[in-house]
Amino acid sequence: MNLYVAGVGTCLPDRQTAEEAIAANRYDAESARVDGVRSACVETERYPAELAAIAGQGALAMASGRDIGTFRAVFHSYVDYQGAHYWQAAPYVALHTVGRQVPSFDVVQECNGAMGALELGRRFVTGPDDAVLVTTGDRFDSPWVSRWYGDQSVLADGGSALVLSGASGFARILSLSTMADNSLEGEARGGEFAGAQQPPVDFDAMRKRFHAKDLPMLEHYGRMAALFSSSLRRVLDEAGITAADLAFAIPVVTTAARAADIADRFLQVPIERTNWEFGRTTGHLGTGDQFAGLHHLITTGKARKGDRILLLGGGTGYTITSAVLEMLEDSEDIA
Repeated sequence: MNLYVAGVGTCLPDRQTAEEAIAANRYDAESARVDGVRSACVETERYPAELAAIAGQGALAMASGRDIGTFRAVFHSYVDYQGAHYWQAAPYVALHTVGRQVPSFDVVQECNGAMGALELGRRFVTGPDDAVLVTTGDRFDSPWVSRWYGDQSVLADGGSALVLSGASGFARILSLSTMADNSLEGEARGGEFAGAQQPPVDFDAMRKRFHAKDLPMLEHYGRMAALFSSSLRRVLDEAGITAADLAFAIPVVTTAARAADIADRFLQVPIERTNWEFGRTTGHLGTGDQFAGLHHLITTGKARKGDRILLLGGGTGYTITSAVLEMLEDSEDIA
């Protein structure tokens, strides 16, 4: 597989601490204690597409100086409102990063969006002359969602981006895999359809309703666990490694208990080798946790030549896309 990561970028606004959110009556102390999230990125002016474009420019800057090929497409993923109704955000991102004539596509696959876009993007990278830009952007201040009471997470604002190249990069993609179980899609809508004008989403109530009416909780999470395990086994096997060979793993950012469960039970790596310590300061960036986590490893000098790094997505539906990267350079030679 001749696929490389040539650049990553982020646009992360200032953090609001959990204590500040509690003082403003947006959060409660017990949830803060249980969730273990210290702060969340909060944007009040720029819209998600703008955040994504800034992150994309950062990824392009990191990739500059390399022969990465010609950009064939831009894929922009997100979870929530982008800044206008009946509008695609991807063309805006493309215009402000790679130009007027590069085709662009919005990808809406919930929290697996960025990783799913990688899966789609690699179809455009057929050789060393090809490159793709993948971006993410979200801002969770819509009236239908409560940031500090997200879906088993604290929702955060920001943009991230990754340059995928068929020619060169600081990391090579050893494996890239997508698996799904569409029988699980109903959990994210509580097993029911509803009109567009709704009060703020109560994720816990929807989940309980779905488990009571459609699929018992134990069976639901059994199917998710099987999908998770199968996906992880496939991507590691295709890379020719085991979990013990991973220097770092970057899954979706959730809460303290779920982060520990993912690290211990599924990934079988110490939580210190995941993105949790960073992610608990940013919150859950919609579709952007993996690219932001990789960017953090690079810019803080933690990733070293030869390291194998797992990027692990997962979005309601339920779809999991994962990738194993091998670092070809030390961090200080990249950023």
